[in-house]
Order: sequence, then C-alpha cells, then structure tokens
Amino acid sequence: MKISSVSFYTNKKVNLSIRKNPGETPVENDDKTVEVDIPYITPVLNRFVPTFKGDFFENNFTRKVNGKKYQGLGLMEKNELGNAEWYDFSRVGTEYLNTEPLDWKTATPRDFYVYLQANALAEGYESAWVRRFNYTNRKKMLATSHSIDSRTVKEPPSKDLKYDIYKDKSFASNIEKLLDTRNHKSLDKPITDENGKLCIDAVVFDTETTGTNTSDESRPLDKIIQIGAIQVKKGEIVPESAMNQLINPEMHIPDSASKVHGIFDDDVENAPVMEQVLKPFVNNYLNKKNGIIVAYNSLFDITMLNNAIREHNSYSADELKPKRYFKVLDPFLLIQRIHPYVGVSKRLSNQYRYFFAKNMENAHDAFADVKGTVDMLKYTLYYLDKHRVDKTKPLTIREVLLFQNGFEVPNIDIPLDAQGCNANVNFRTSYRPVSLSVDNYHNGYMLTKEDIKELEPLIGEKNAKKLRSEVQNEKIDMKLPSGLPINAAETRPTPEGKGMENAFYVMKNNFKKVLEFAKIDGYQDKSKDEIIDIITAKAKNYIHKDSIDFWMKNPNPFDIKEGNDLPDFEISKRVITESS
Repeated sequence: MKISSVSFYTNKKVNLSIRKNPGETPVENDDKTVEVDIPYITPVLNRFVPTFKGDFFENNFTRKVNGKKYQGLGLMEKNELGNAEWYDFSRVGTEYLNTEPLDWKTATPRDFYVYLQANALAEGYESAWVRRFNYTNRKKMLATSHSIDSRTVKEPPSKDLKYDIYKDKSFASNIEKLLDTRNHKSLDKPITDENGKLCIDAVVFDTETTGTNTSDESRPLDKIIQIGAIQVKKGEIVPESAMNQLINPEMHIPDSASKVHGIFDDDVENAPVMEQVLKPFVNNYLNKKNGIIVAYNSLFDITMLNNAIREHNSYSADELKPKRYFKVLDPFLLIQRIHPYVGVSKRLSNQYRYFFAKNMENAHDAFADVKGTVDMLKYTLYYLDKHRVDKTKPLTIREVLLFQNGFEVPNIDIPLDAQGCNANVNFRTSYRPVSLSVDNYHNGYMLTKEDIKELEPLIGEKNAKKLRSEVQNEKIDMKLPSGLPINAAETRPTPEGKGMENAFYVMKNNFKKVLEFAKIDGYQDKSKDEIIDIITAKAKNYIHKDSIDFWMKNPNPFDIKEGNDLPDFEISKRVITESS
C-alpha cells in the first residue's frame, strides 16, 4: 500500500489517497480518497508507518458496512447514545450468514473482509475447536495434523508395503514417482495458457458412502452409495458431462451416515449395484483422454474407489487398474499447503464459505461437492500461478502435484515450514484472542435454583429432585458410553449436595450426558429425550451487555504483511465470476 497524499493528521481521523500496488489489496477496489480512523500516525517523508491499535477493524470495516442484517453494522446493537457498541450474538451464526451471500458483482474488498469477520464470529461461537486448539497449544489445525503432518502420510510404509498401489499412500513415495520425469509425460502439460487462463483437462469426482471405514479389514469395509462427477476441458466445466449416480451398496446404510448425506436405504433400493457402474466409470470416464483426476480429500475417495476395484478384480477376469494416488489433484491438500490458517475446519463446505463468501448449496451431496471442488481447485491453481518465480514459464501439473505433496518447487515462490505449509503465514497472527463487547452471548449451560423451580411443572417433581440434590459429580461415572471421558476442562465441579444446581458446562453434549447419568425420566406425555431437551433449553446461560475474551480468526487485511492468513480477494472474485 502506498500513501500518495495525506490531507491532514490531527486527532484520530485522516483522509488518505490510497493507490493499489501489485500483490496488495487496498481498502477500496480503485483509486480514491477514503476516510480512515487511525489511533496514531508517524509520517516520515513519503513513507507512512501507522500503528494500528484498539478498534481499527471495527471502525474502518465493520461500522462502514450497512444494509446487512448479519454483517457489519447489522451485527451491532446500539447503546443509549445511539452508537453501535455490542455485537448481538442472537444474529451470529452460519445459519444466518448463509442467507446473506456476498454479491460479487458489486463487492469491494471491505465487503469481503466484513463477511469474513461475521464468518469468524460464527466459527468461534459454534465450534469449540477455536477455543481449544489455538496457537497456545497446537502448531497447526487438527485436519492439517492428520492429513499433512502425520508420519503415516509423510513417510513411506514398511518395505513390504512400498509400491503397493492399494496401501502405499505416502507423500514420500508420491514425490519419488513425480520426480521421475521420464514417465507420465501427460503431467508436464501447463495449467495455464499464454493469457493466464486455466487450460487443464480434468475429471472431478466425489463419493458418498455408508461410512468411513476404508482400511480396517477386521470389520466390513464401507461402500460407495453415490458418485458425482463432471469433466473440465481447457479449464471450463462441460455441463453435459455431469454424472450423478446413486448406487445400491447391498448393505444397510447406517443412520449416522444418512444424517450426514441424507441418503437412506429406500433411496438406493432400485439403484444399480457397483458392479454395473464401476467398469464404465473407471474405463470411460476416469480415463487419460479426459485428463487428470481431481478429488477433495482424495485419499478417502480414491481409497473407496480402489476398494471397489480390488473387490471386482478378485472375482473377474476383466481386471480394472486401480487409480494412483500421486496422479490426483487434491484441493483439500493444496489449500492446507497454501492457506493452513483459513478456518479451523478443512471440510469443503466450511472452506468454501471462507473463500467465496457464500454457502455451498446441498453440501454432502456428491454432485454439489463436485461443483464446489471445481471452484476450490481453480482458486488454488490461480494462486500458485500468481506465485510463479519465472513469469514467462507456466506451471505444469507435475509441479503442482509436487507442491501438493510437500515439495518446494523452484518456480513457486512459497516457502514451506516444518509441517509442509506456507511459511509466509503464521497461526499467532491468524487467530487471536480479542476483547468483544457482547449481548445475548450464549457461553454454556447452567441451572440455577430458580430455573429448576420453574422447570418443575414441566418435567415433574421427581426429575426436579434429581437436578437439585440426587446427582453429585463425585458419584457420577464421568465417561461417555464409548468409554471416553467427559472433557474435564469443560466442566465445573458441582458443589457437594447441590446436584446440578449451578454446575456449569460449556458443551451441550456434556450437559446432556450428565442428564443421562442423572437418569432423567419422561413425564406425562413427553419422552425422556423431550424432557432433556426442555431442561437443556432452560439451562442456556447468556452474557448480556458485557465484555468477553473471544478467540477468533483475524479478518484484518492490514495484518497480512505480519502473516495473517486470508484468501486473496482478487482470485476469489475471479473464480466466482468465471463460474457464474
């Protein structure tokens, strides 16, 4: 950012003429004078060294976006003087934010970052991950620890498994194959043309399944129940190539899986079985002519597909070739290499919201996930293309795959840290504890003496007695049915003889589990579960018009130079504009 003029700098408010430099995002999206509140200014000749403190983002971003219900000023409640003071958390949440997608035709960078702030508030409010897994006790997000930094993916397996197509999935083995430039010449095709436009051919696919067991053969492996796919030719989706196929797995779909993707036994009862779908999909759709395979979290989908191929080959003379892990582009891995601190959850729908400021419709439908994957792929490829060292030399698919597997590519100007992620960004700047003035902030579950008295007519005297005195934490087996303990850090011990009265629980699940241990019963025409829901609703504890310390994603673009990990506004806009 270069300041071409300073009109005046008395008090806190200055008028700045801001001109965009290559690689930087201004407060506005063109050359103009904007008013910025800055607590302290040190002008030095033609250089400008501001110290941003206090409410910089709130004053220069949040309060300047009006007309939205769940973003900007729409999130803030006014005090008696008419000034926006408290964030009203009754308006915070992804459910609300999904109704207000960003209008990319008119959106400025400020609109984008204010949307990201609302999304960050929702993430911190709805997910315990932000509070529990911040930079004070972790190096990376949980997903990254499993998918990029774990020993099982970084190192090749034991010698007896090395080069086993079905079992060798390590980055080390992938890199070894990719560095052999004598083979797989199709990977040396450029990803962009001379005009910087994507020119790759690819097949993007996704699966929905009966569960997540891909490799534990001590119990039945899960099976594919839906395949969604689409072809990309010269960087453009081919609509007529779309495939959305339900598959009968010839086994019961567990309720836990159906709750995720919404597919039940009745839906697949008359669908073809995998044997009818597999051969044409592998030979005619996922073939070399149609380009490289793309899948989000490909380790799961390719393993599920290869399991089906292995089963087919076990009884058929017409063998199918399993798909090779090192030849699959995976936006799930690429995003974590490039943007490890954009959102704690790397689930496609959550990442999509951060990068494109809108909800990904019908998430966990295989075909909807495919369309979302295409957008995430385009973002990563455009980002890597922007960070070429040699601007005269386009990146190849091979180079992108090497970077995806944690290899520092000479023509990509992104250094990698010890975990194999972008070293130009850091956790400490990207997620921060902030002091927020809040209203209607739900911080946990607690029953007061008055609450239990008011509940008694609804839940019955017997249940009320259990809440008052018949449940003491020291007498409760503090373990879930799975054998896992309730997180002690999330509960406050119940005073002896007080039952659940004034016992505080951060997590709803923990509160409900303790109600289960208390042996809460049904009452009158209401079932036990309904009574537990009534008690839980009453136990919601709120903070009103007060300040709290709140961990959240940093939405401030002025902190990018210090390592704040944020999406590239221009690339996100380009992807959505092309998609629409």
